[in-house]
Amino acid sequence: MGKKLHYAWLILAGCCILQGASLGLINNCAGVFYSPVCEDLKFEMGRFTFYRTLFSISSALALPFVAKSFRKMDVRLVISAAAVVFGGCNVAMGTFHQLWQWYAAGLIQGVASSFLCMIPAPILLGNWFHKKTGTAVGISAAFSGLIGMMGSSGLGFSIPALGWRASYMITGIISMALILPVSIFILRYRPEDKNMKPYGAEEGTQGEISSGNREGSRDAMGLFTFLKQPVFYMALIAYACCIASSYLNMFLTSCGLASGLPMTLAAMLTTLALFGNMSSKLFLGKASDTYGVIKTFVCSVLIAVAGHLLLLTGMTEGVMAGALLFGITPPLSSVMMPLFCRLFWKGETYGAAYSYVSMFGTLLASPFNTLFGRFYDMTGSYHLTIMVSAGLVFLVLLLVEAGKTQVKPQSLPAQ
Repeated sequence: MGKKLHYAWLILAGCCILQGASLGLINNCAGVFYSPVCEDLKFEMGRFTFYRTLFSISSALALPFVAKSFRKMDVRLVISAAAVVFGGCNVAMGTFHQLWQWYAAGLIQGVASSFLCMIPAPILLGNWFHKKTGTAVGISAAFSGLIGMMGSSGLGFSIPALGWRASYMITGIISMALILPVSIFILRYRPEDKNMKPYGAEEGTQGEISSGNREGSRDAMGLFTFLKQPVFYMALIAYACCIASSYLNMFLTSCGLASGLPMTLAAMLTTLALFGNMSSKLFLGKASDTYGVIKTFVCSVLIAVAGHLLLLTGMTEGVMAGALLFGITPPLSSVMMPLFCRLFWKGETYGAAYSYVSMFGTLLASPFNTLFGRFYDMTGSYHLTIMVSAGLVFLVLLLVEAGKTQVKPQSLPAQ
């Protein structure tokens, strides 16, 4: 009762806001703008969504520099600068009239996203939590779903009332206003920056952690170490499939509009998916700590497949339920893949390995941002898009089962 709250919990709170205001409010809600912008400016969906492909490519290319910049620079400075650029791009989008402007902003915003959305929270939480890592990662990631759910619902009303331009600007300003106080006053890269030990670390284990980090640093000096490991290829392909299938989230509102739903109800599909996103992240982190990463990963993939199948039914109730179950798909990359990779790499090696997995995986997945829009342009429906996404999720199941054979028995309890 008399113990002081460990600073790791403040880091967790900061990561919750960081992921919510970046990945949730801006990234997850980007699809809500697709149809209003294309309808107003007479863009083809496939050509417009190409800016998200450029976003993904630039984000992927910047990922390997995230962990390195955190080690060499003050994490507060890095994340604060990225937050200004990331939110500022959204503000600028509210003034755009031509496609090339979105393409340029997508490249810039993608680089900034690498320092905010996917990589920083797992790295920071991995440094600060020696135990309950899965739970911490899950709680943090859940806030991207929570704030994204609130954002998509709000945009469903603000776009018809204020217009998509004002709505773009509002989301960018809110994102910066949420992240900057956290990045400046709360976030720290590792416990040593405050002369502390990770949450759950004991005197005897701290030496093991430190020595493991030193060993990891040597291994992380080059990419060739990872290229010699078969599990590296399994992980990056699985990550690519997780990211690509989660792009369907961007088209859920457009799916609703194509089905004849009004904007407020069509945006509800994104809201339901983000609710499933948020709630599943809370469950997945805890379940991974309790039942193991592999079993939790397999169960979550099966639920995601079921959600895709329900989206194909065309019935209102089935589509709504499908959107809810589909919500577990984005957490496959934001929660399960970081924990899955921790089964194979530890210490500083994990930061380097996961950065490369994310980079190559995102590059492989990036064309699907445009392809999903092209599928609609070619067929006039989103059925092909949903089926391709479902196939990618099923491939993740096969890769996780294959990766299970590469896990060392002593690594299984260490979630």
